[in-house]
Amino acid sequence: MNPLVALHLALLTLHDRTRSGLAARRQQLLQQEREAGLSTLEITIIALGLFLIAGIAVAVLTGATQGRLDRIR
Repeated sequence: MNPLVALHLALLTLHDRTRSGLAARRQQLLQQEREAGLSTLEITIIALGLFLIAGIAVAVLTGATQGRLDRIR
């Protein structure tokens, strides 16, 4: 086989593999970006839920404290 033909075939193979590898990497990056958006939304929802729970806890403790102070007076 002619060395130039062998070299050409090797370069074509490397080019094809590089191209498919880059396409796969691009798909992975797009998938990660989509997942990052979802995880940010999830973190926001969790944070809001924790603030709501903290607000309810403050309201309950304030009510209990006021009730106890009213009984003491």
